[in-house]
Amino acid sequence: MTEHNQLSAELESLRRENGKLQQKVRRLEREAASMQPVVAEVKRLKIWDFTPYGVIPDDSWLALDRASATDLMRALAGTDHWRPWQSRIEPRPQP
Repeated sequence: MTEHNQLSAELESLRRENGKLQQKVRRLEREAASMQPVVAEVKRLKIWDFTPYGVIPDDSWLALDRASATDLMRALAGTDHWRPWQSRIEPRPQP
């Protein structure tokens, strides 16, 4: 095999690999774009720990397991540049 043929074969191999990588990037971009609304809604969740306040929320609130909420925030922090642990903490209501 001549050097020219060898370079041509290598170039063709690189073009095929590039095509596969471009397809994979497009698929991953579609997947990431489809998750953006989910991430945005999770960021807007209002998680409120009512225990220290000694109050019981009304029926407009939904209970969420503390460990699950912690895991959710940790997962979100690991997949996004948003910092859930730096969210503002509400002061306790004064009697």
